[in-house]
Amino acid sequence: MRPVLLTILDGWGHSTQRTGNAILNANTPTLNEITANYPSLLLQASGSAVGMTHGESGNSEVGHLTLGAGRIIFQYLTRINKAISMGDFFSNPSLAEAAEHIKASGGTLHIAGLLTSGAVHAHFDHLVALVKFANDNNLKHKLHLFFDGRDSGLKEGGSTLKRLSDEIGSLENLATVIGRDFAMDRNSNWNLTEAAYNLLVNGVGLPAQDIFTSIEEYYRQNITDGAIPATVVSSQLIKDGDALVFFNFREDSMRQLLRVFIEPGFDIFLKKVPENLYIATMTRYLDPPAGGLAAHVLFPPPEVKNCLSEVLSTNGKNHLHIAETEKYAHVTFFFNGLNNKPFDGETDLFIESIENPMTHPEMRAMDIAQKVVEEMDRDYYDVFVINFANGDMLAHLGALEPTVKGVEAVDRALAVLKQKVLEKDGIMLITADHGNAESMIYKGTGERETRHDDNPVPFHLVAREYEKARSPEEIGRSFAEASGILADVAPTVLELMSLPKPEEMTGDSLLASLS
Repeated sequence: MRPVLLTILDGWGHSTQRTGNAILNANTPTLNEITANYPSLLLQASGSAVGMTHGESGNSEVGHLTLGAGRIIFQYLTRINKAISMGDFFSNPSLAEAAEHIKASGGTLHIAGLLTSGAVHAHFDHLVALVKFANDNNLKHKLHLFFDGRDSGLKEGGSTLKRLSDEIGSLENLATVIGRDFAMDRNSNWNLTEAAYNLLVNGVGLPAQDIFTSIEEYYRQNITDGAIPATVVSSQLIKDGDALVFFNFREDSMRQLLRVFIEPGFDIFLKKVPENLYIATMTRYLDPPAGGLAAHVLFPPPEVKNCLSEVLSTNGKNHLHIAETEKYAHVTFFFNGLNNKPFDGETDLFIESIENPMTHPEMRAMDIAQKVVEEMDRDYYDVFVINFANGDMLAHLGALEPTVKGVEAVDRALAVLKQKVLEKDGIMLITADHGNAESMIYKGTGERETRHDDNPVPFHLVAREYEKARSPEEIGRSFAEASGILADVAPTVLELMSLPKPEEMTGDSLLASLS
């Protein structure tokens, strides 16, 4: 058996800028030796290369999805934007059903979601498109807006609301306003969710004669957008026979609020759901509960057939997926094409993350490496999918020195893996899901940068037959520009294992580009 290791360095991009670069400032003898003696190149891990909008930074979810799928999966934001620009959005079956429902019942279309200048949970243009749909179909409609304060400025909601007013003509259909801390809680703070629900359905909130005056008063009290209390602008609330469309495209922060509407026997707090209520969500927030009210979905999740894990299983290969708990979903659900159930021959193993990475920047890197070595000695698994979380987790905290130490810990873990791989005549592929640790200082101001970036990521191939000393000129050419994309990694694994690439995989093997 010749083991194959796909090693994913989370948040590990490539940049020649040394300032704020935890990777260049770290002591990484293992990666230096690999770069000098094995083939390397760069992969695009952001924007259209991973199904996102042009120039948009990659992330762990999209990165692992693309790595495992072996193809570009267009992300929700891209799909929705394209549907709007092509006009398909306005004939969406779920929207058409909502319109038919309220025309038959004489009800109102309620449009609810995050008002933001960002594009993390929702998008301004999607809200505008829904208002256009309502106007084009002569539908009575009301807006229920959740102010942001996280993915946009702390007190930007007022100006964004003014922009909306200019875009759609007026705010005469604005019904309620509340901060996202209430409406989008995802940490089981059900008192916050209850406040949002009671605002939408029962009109429990502070009255606003003029919404802009109320917002200014909140700001004067130093209440930022996310914490804006339940505010009632008009009495047109959600009632029997209405339709409700949630327009956030990110699922996790909408699940609690949706549960109140659709879950049978919901008893966390007392509530009464309006009868004959048609509910639609921009994406699938929840699977339909048994016996509950189904939420119609405008943009269902893509079906990813024949991802790498499935192909391995179909060919009788055993594979181990291992990560810290912080990244457990990434090497399973996302890597497996948005599939929660392990494939045949797949074992998922997670090592508990430590509570404070800042004081323990080594995190669990060496524990993961040692466990992989232990499993390699059993000669049971053909493939190992490994995630080292240090780079991303520490870079998000914004402290350069701990991130440097975390990078060095990963390098030491790679040394352990490399030694065992060569001992077993195996193959190790090293890459990343997106950039972060290499760009921790914002170039414009010198301030700390904790977000992902759009830098390419490295790809290294370690195997005895590929070992050859590389000149500085060769190395420079390898890292001059990206030679592939994340979707090319899965086909590369299959070619290395002499397994056929399924037609669903549109990525190309990188072996021809490596020398």
